[in-house]
Amino acid sequence: MTNNKVQRLAIIAISTAFLAVASQLTIPLPLVPLTLQTLAVGIIATLLKPLDSILAICLYLVLGAIGVPVFAGGAAGFGVILGPTGGFLIGFLLQSQQVSLLGQTAFMVKSTRGKLILYSAANIIGAAWCLALGTIWLSLVARLSLQVAFKSGFLPFIIPGLVKAILAAFIGYALRRALKTNTYFATATPDKSSDAKEQA
Repeated sequence: MTNNKVQRLAIIAISTAFLAVASQLTIPLPLVPLTLQTLAVGIIATLLKPLDSILAICLYLVLGAIGVPVFAGGAAGFGVILGPTGGFLIGFLLQSQQVSLLGQTAFMVKSTRGKLILYSAANIIGAAWCLALGTIWLSLVARLSLQVAFKSGFLPFIIPGLVKAILAAFIGYALRRALKTNTYFATATPDKSSDAKEQA
């Protein structure tokens, strides 16, 4: 196995561990707890290559499903994924995919401000998809009307979601710039030449 492959696997594993730790920082709410999971997913998706960010989320879900206590509040087991909040966990995959793919458009923008706007927009859209899927899942599994599910699973998270999406964009972009001399992040950041021009 080459050094690049080992480094890639290590980055995916570290990202999964970061998400697991962020999941333990929770604020209990009636049906769906407020956590730092979506912030972590946003940072991972902003920083990593699209496929790798999805693999990191998949690894997290697999670990939780087989019993490792990585879900919110130290929960674990396949039953959590099938439970009322499972849609939000599965939604992390959709969020990661949306943020990573939409974030690629930032490579075409030269200004730091433009990149941050695009990364922020990508994170907001990704978080919205995650909330939407989670709300629909909550409605079906908990047998709630969409209106009740929306009030419990979407409405309370709009403002926190916006804040976390913007934070994820700024933190993810800052890490990209700080790590761009690393082989993995150099190849993940094709706009490094424009960054060099900005610093000149």
